[in-house]
Amino acid sequence: MDGGLTSNADLAPDHCQPFGQLFMTKTKVGHFMLDRIKEAGVDLTFGIPGDYVLPVYAAQERCGFKTVVMTHEPSVGFAADAYARIKGLGVALVTYGAGGLNIINSVALAYAEESPLLVISGSPDTKFRSQKAELHHCVKSFESQLKVMAEVTESHALITNPKTACEEIDRVITTTRKRSRPGYLELPRDILNIEVEIPSRIPGAVGGEPRGLSEAIAEIEARLGTAKQPVLLAGAQIHRFKTIDKVVGLVNNLNIPVVTSILGKTAFPESHPNFIGSYFGKFGDPKVREYVESCDLILCLGAVLTEMETGGYSASLPQDKLILANSHELTIGQHSYPYIDFVMLLDKLLKSTTSGALKGKKFAVPSLPAEKFDLEPNQKALSVGAMMDTLNKMLDERYRVVTDLGDCLYAGMGLKTDQFIAPGNYSSMGFGVPAGIGAQLADPKRRSLILAGDGGFQMTGNELTTAAKLGINPIVVLFDNASYAMMRFIDQKKDYYELNRWDYVGVAKALGATGVKVTTKHEFQEALKSAESCTGPMLIDCIISETDISPTLKRLTDHFGQKLRATAN
Repeated sequence: MDGGLTSNADLAPDHCQPFGQLFMTKTKVGHFMLDRIKEAGVDLTFGIPGDYVLPVYAAQERCGFKTVVMTHEPSVGFAADAYARIKGLGVALVTYGAGGLNIINSVALAYAEESPLLVISGSPDTKFRSQKAELHHCVKSFESQLKVMAEVTESHALITNPKTACEEIDRVITTTRKRSRPGYLELPRDILNIEVEIPSRIPGAVGGEPRGLSEAIAEIEARLGTAKQPVLLAGAQIHRFKTIDKVVGLVNNLNIPVVTSILGKTAFPESHPNFIGSYFGKFGDPKVREYVESCDLILCLGAVLTEMETGGYSASLPQDKLILANSHELTIGQHSYPYIDFVMLLDKLLKSTTSGALKGKKFAVPSLPAEKFDLEPNQKALSVGAMMDTLNKMLDERYRVVTDLGDCLYAGMGLKTDQFIAPGNYSSMGFGVPAGIGAQLADPKRRSLILAGDGGFQMTGNELTTAAKLGINPIVVLFDNASYAMMRFIDQKKDYYELNRWDYVGVAKALGATGVKVTTKHEFQEALKSAESCTGPMLIDCIISETDISPTLKRLTDHFGQKLRATAN
C-alpha cells in the first residue's frame, strides 16, 4: 500500500563515513543528524522499530550506532531521559503516530524535569503529504503529531526541505542541549538519504558580559557580606548544566551550609561536610526546615520554585531573604535581572570568593542529626524504615539510586547517596525500572539501585527483560503493599486504590531476572547480599504493611488529605 513499509535496502545510506569528518562537503541528511548526535557524546539510542522510522535504524546500523529496543514507548522515553541526565543528551527513536503519540507522557516529564531528551520520529514520505491524511498511523492531519510535540518540547522541526535540513537539525539539537529540555525532529522516510551540502561550521562570536551582570554580582556580594546565617539551596540545574564543581568550589571558599531541593537531591554531594540535608518545606526533615527558615539569606542556585520543589508551596522563602538564580531568572530580593547567564553568574561568584570582594568570607555550618526512620520493634516484620536503614549501610560509590513515584521516592530522600534520579517534579509513575536501565547504560561504572512501588512496577516493570537481554544487573527493591499507597493516604481507603498482589518473583523469573520475596529485615539484608554478587537483574519483593509509610510521605499526605477533604465537603 502507499505509505507502507519500504525496505531498509532501499532507504539506507549506501555508505557511511566515519563520524566527525566534517571536512566532507556533502553528506546525507540522516548521516549529518547522527554525526551531530555522536558529537554530543551519545553512544546509543533507545527505541521501538516501526516502518516509518526504519531508515534511521538502517543508517545507524551502517554507522555502528546501536539502539536499545525496549517493550513500550513510555519506557523508551523514561530510559532516554535518565541517560540524558547523565550524558547531557539522550535520544529516543519512535515511529509515526502509534509510537510518537505513545511517548508523549515521557517527553512531558523530561520537559518538566529539564532533561535534554531528543525524540526522533519517522513520518510519511513527502510525496504523500499533499494528499489526505489517510495513511496508517495518521490521526487528523499530517501535522497532528508535530503540533502535539510542540506542546512538550523546547524546540521542534519537521524536516522536509533538504536545503535547510542541516540547519534545522543543528538548531534543535543545540537548543536541546543548551536549554536542557526536550527537542523533536520529524523526518519523512524519503528525506533521510537525500544528499546535502554540509554547512560551514563558523564558531559563534564570543559575547561580552551580559548587561547587568556586574550590578547583580555586586548586589549578591553585598548581601553575602552582611549575612550572619546564610544557606545555599541547591537545585537540579546545577547537575543539568554540569556546574557541580563550580558550586562545590563556591561552598568550599565560603564554608556556607548547603541543602538540596527534592528535585535537586545529589545536585550537591551529600558526602560533603557542608551538606546538612534536603529541604522540602513542611514535609521534609523538621530540623532542616527549622534551620533554613531561620536563615537571614537563602542563596538558591539552580532551582525552579515549582509546587513540588517547595513542598506544595509550603516552603518559607521570603522574597527579601531570597537570591534566586537559575537558567530562567535572577532575582535578588525585589530586584530582577533579565538575560543573565546562569553558568557565567556562577563563574563570577566563584571568582569573587577567590580573588574578589568575598575572598576570606566564611560562615558557620550547623551540625544537624539526620531524621531517623521509625524502626519496628517487631523485627519479624519488614518496614519501610528497616529497608532504608539497611540500604544506607550498603550504599557507596558503586551504586546510583533511581526511584519511581510514591513512597519509594519520599523514603528515598533519606538515603545517603551522591547519585539520585527521580521524577520528583512531574510525578509520573512507571519511571523507575526503564530509567534505571538508561542510567546504567549511560554510566556502567555505577549499578542502578531502583526503588519502585508495586503500582509503578506493574506499568513498566517488564523492562527487566530488556536488562536481561542487555546483560546488565540493576537491583529492583519493590515496595509491595498491594495499593496505590500515596493516593490512599491522601484520600481514604477505597477499592480503586487496591492492587492485585502479583507473583513478582515468578514475573522476574519469566523476564529473565532473579527474584526473591522478603518479609523480614533479616531476609531483606540477606537478599541484598545475594544481589551484590548477582550478574543479572534482580528483583527483591518487599512485603510491607499497607499502613507503613515514611515520615515525609505521612506529612505530605496529611496535608493534601485535609485539602482534598475540604474541597470534597
